[in-house]
Amino acid sequence: MKKATLYGARDVRVEEVPDLRPGPGQVKVQVKYCGICGSDLHEYLHGPFPASPFGHEVCGTVAELGSDVEGYSVGERVLAFMKDGYAEYQVLPKARVMKLPDAVSWERGAVVEPLAGAAYAVERSRMQPSDVVFISGGGPVGLMLLLAVRAFGATTVYVSEPVAKRRLMAEGFGATAVFDPREVQIPRKMRELTQGRGVDLAIEAVGIEAALKDCLASTRQRGTVLVQGIFTERVPIHMLGFVTREITMIGSNSTHPARAMEWVLAGKAEPEKIVTGIVPLDHIVDQGFEVLARDKEEAVKILIEP
Repeated sequence: MKKATLYGARDVRVEEVPDLRPGPGQVKVQVKYCGICGSDLHEYLHGPFPASPFGHEVCGTVAELGSDVEGYSVGERVLAFMKDGYAEYQVLPKARVMKLPDAVSWERGAVVEPLAGAAYAVERSRMQPSDVVFISGGGPVGLMLLLAVRAFGATTVYVSEPVAKRRLMAEGFGATAVFDPREVQIPRKMRELTQGRGVDLAIEAVGIEAALKDCLASTRQRGTVLVQGIFTERVPIHMLGFVTREITMIGSNSTHPARAMEWVLAGKAEPEKIVTGIVPLDHIVDQGFEVLARDKEEAVKILIEP
C-alpha cells in the first residue's frame, strides 16, 4: 500500500510499504480523507515533533476487524484518531475509532477532529456564554475555535487575521468583527470595544510571538488566555502585566470528539466550509504542504485522498 512518511523538514515521501493487518482489538480503516493539520504543516516546515502526530485527521471505512472487536462491521463509515493517516490504510485500536453517521458528509467528517480539538480547548478554558472573546488568528485553528466558542454560546467574538480570505471566512463563521492586525493595534481596539475593561477570554491560535502578546495585552483583570497555536520558537514575554492583572494562561493539546460530533449533528457547526482543496496522496507535497506554506491567500484547509 502507499503511505506518506515524514523524514525531516520538507522531506515527505510517498512510498510503497507492507500491507497492514489488524491484531486483537484493532480496526483496519481504508482512508477516504486525511486532513493536513496545522501541526502537520509545522512538522513539514521545521521537522518532526517528539511523539509526532503526523497525519491524524482521518475518515474512512472499516476494511477489516481484529479478533475480539465488537460493535463495528466491515464497510462502516468511521473517524480515526491516530497518526499515520496519510496512507491507503490505517490500523488502530478500537478505542481510537468513532462511527461517522450517514447523515454526515465525508468532507464534514474529515474536519471533525480539528473541531474536536477546539471543543476540548474551549471547554478547558471554562468560557461562559456571556464572555467577550478575542481570537488571534483566523487560520484553520482559529476558525475551528471560532466555531467552538459560538457553539458554546458566545455572542461577542472578535478575530484578528492578516489574510483577507480568512477574514471573510471568520465573518461567515459568525465573528462579531474581524480586524487586520497590520492595520489595527489589537489591544487598544479590544479595550475600546470593551469600554477599557479588556476581553474575558483571549485565544492564541497561530503560534507566534506577536499573537500571544496581543492576547496577553487584550485580556481583562483576572481574565484567561488560551493557547492552542503551535510554537516552534521561544517567545520572550514581559510578564509584568500578566502578574499584575492576575491572568490565567492555559495550554491545550487534546480533543473532545463526542462534543464536536454533537455540534455537527445538531447543525451548530459546518466545519467543512474551511476546506479549500482535496488532492491525491501522490501530490501531498506539491499540491498540499507546499501550497499551504506559500499561498495563505487562497489555501486554508487541504484534504489528502489516498
